[in-house]
Amino acid sequence: MGHIMRCLSLAQVLRDVHGCRVSFWMNQDDIGISWVKQAGWPVALVAQGEMMASGDAGHIHGLIVDLPEGASAEEIRALRDAHPGVVILLMDGTGTGRLTADLVVAPIDRQPEASTWAGFRGERCAGPAYAILDLAYLDVPKRVRVERVPRILVAMGGSDPHGLTLQALRALDRMPEAMEFVVAVGPAFLHEAELQGWLLTGHHASTIAREPSLLKLMVSSDVAVVSFGTTVYELAATGLPAIALSISEDHLEAADVFAQFGSMTSLGLFSSVEDETVQGAIRRVLNDRALWQSMAERGQSTVDGKGAERVAERLVARIYNQWESRADG
Repeated sequence: MGHIMRCLSLAQVLRDVHGCRVSFWMNQDDIGISWVKQAGWPVALVAQGEMMASGDAGHIHGLIVDLPEGASAEEIRALRDAHPGVVILLMDGTGTGRLTADLVVAPIDRQPEASTWAGFRGERCAGPAYAILDLAYLDVPKRVRVERVPRILVAMGGSDPHGLTLQALRALDRMPEAMEFVVAVGPAFLHEAELQGWLLTGHHASTIAREPSLLKLMVSSDVAVVSFGTTVYELAATGLPAIALSISEDHLEAADVFAQFGSMTSLGLFSSVEDETVQGAIRRVLNDRALWQSMAERGQSTVDGKGAERVAERLVARIYNQWESRADG
């Protein structure tokens, strides 16, 4: 759901700040489509792999492409052929499509070497300053440690297909230290029966949260255990120190890069992480107040919540520049 949420935030800035008219082209994700419609945005249902003409096709000036699997150069070229003159913004800096897009947003820049961008004529929005968050994260106060029983936020994504929620809870529940858990699950969570069964046997107090936004949960927690993804930017913006598991080699590569900013610890691929590793990481953060404070401060200095504003500004400027170039021609 992170891809959809960041597009909703960007759409809001484009509309409210720059006066743009925005619509969404979506497919397959019924829950995501429902969220976008409930937020009041028009949605056109488009067949998989077919970003072709809709009723608006002749009036499109910018296309924002945000696909979980990225986009290839062939797909971006096909979009350009279908919509001549359109400015294409790609929310991914790893696939081959980045070389043919006009703008590439990459909060985690995994292609920093100049040689990997040979032939690219567009602009790069690289680094955590371009992480696009819900605009509510603009108003988060500086993090201060509160004296209380530590509250651990467990957030493994909307559906958690690999069962990381239960993996983390079982590891944490074996710790003898006093703590309580807040477990965030999404509408598509796949392990409801197993989670309910675990709640009957868990030794620590646990609360299940089913809120569309994790902001309040983050602000009221002391450390988070998460599946690496777009949530880590929100954690950084709230100053919440994080422990991350990765579900793929691709996620692990990105997690290791993001961990260098200092607000998060990457434990590796979930399938190879032992309970003791999770427990040790939690103890280090909770018991070392200087480390906790450092992670909190580094997070909020790395991600300030203004990414949507920066990306929208670059996109609109690119569109105007294109218009001016045509007029000069």
